[in-house]
Amino acid sequence: MFGLALQGGGALGAAHLGVLRALTEASLLPEAIGGTSAGSMAAAAYAWRGKLSDVEELFADVRQMGARLLDLNVSGLLKMAGHWFARRELNYLGVFKGNRLERLMDDHLEGAMIRDARMPLVIPSVDLVSGDLILYASRPPAERGPDHWELDVPLSAAVRASVSIPIVFVPKPQAGELLVDGGVLMDLPVSPVTRMGADRVMGVSLTVEGEDSSRPDDVVGVARTMIKAVGKQLERQQRRHATYVLDVILPRGNGMFSFDNMDEFADIGYETAMRAMPEMKAAFSRTVPVSSRAITSAIGASARFGG
Repeated sequence: MFGLALQGGGALGAAHLGVLRALTEASLLPEAIGGTSAGSMAAAAYAWRGKLSDVEELFADVRQMGARLLDLNVSGLLKMAGHWFARRELNYLGVFKGNRLERLMDDHLEGAMIRDARMPLVIPSVDLVSGDLILYASRPPAERGPDHWELDVPLSAAVRASVSIPIVFVPKPQAGELLVDGGVLMDLPVSPVTRMGADRVMGVSLTVEGEDSSRPDDVVGVARTMIKAVGKQLERQQRRHATYVLDVILPRGNGMFSFDNMDEFADIGYETAMRAMPEMKAAFSRTVPVSSRAITSAIGASARFGG
C-alpha cells in the first residue's frame, strides 16, 4: 500500500496541493494518507472522498479568506493585559481562536466524522494535559503501539487540533484533553501512516529557503521557531521510516501566513514533484518496501529563484 505523509507549514501547505496534482497526473495515487497541521488540512480533504478537487476547493477558500481566517482572541488578550497590570498569574492560551478555520473545514467536509474518510487517514495532535501524542485515525491501526488513538471525532475537530500551534492558536479542548499542533512531536507523520497499513510511504517536507538563518521577530515567529527546532530532530527519525522523501523548497521571505502566495506554493510543489517523478515511480513500483533507507529528492531552488 502506497502512503503519503504531509508536513505542516501554514499557508506553505498549499505546496501539498501541487504535489497531489502531480501524483494524480502520473496515476501514482496514495492509498493511505496522513498529515500534520497544514498537512492535515490537505490530507483530510483528500481522504474524505479521494478527490483532488476537494483539496483544490479548500485551498482556494483558504487563499481567498487569507488573514480573515485568523479570528483574534480578543477576550484572551484583554484578560492577559489585565492580569499583567494586576501582577497576577498570566492566563493566556493563544493569539487566535481557530474557530473560523474549524468551521471552514466542517463546511467543506460536510460535517463528516473521521471514520467517514474513504481511505486510511491519520492526523497527529498533542495533549497538553498528559503530554501524549494523540493520533486521530479513520480506522484502527494495523500495528498498535503506546500512542493514544482516537477513531470517533469530527474530521474538522481533528484538523483543528492538529493546526493549533502553541501560543499562536488557542488549544482545542476535546474530551478532557487540551490539544495542540501535532508538529510539537510529529511534524512529518511517516510512521503513523505505516501503522495504518502502508508498506511504502512518501514524506513531503516543506522548507523555506534560508529559514535556518532567519531570526524570529514576533511571538508567532518565536513559537514556530521553537517547534521547528524540536521538530527538526524528530523529523530526522521519521525520514528514516520513509521509502522516499520529497523536499519542496519555497522562496525566501515566506511564512505560515503568506496566504497571497499560495498559488505560487502550489506551482512549486507541482514542479518539484514532476522533476522527481522518475525517481518516485521507481521507488513506488517496487514490490518490496524500501524502509531501510530514505531516498531524498532535494530539488535546488537556484534555477527558479536565482539562488
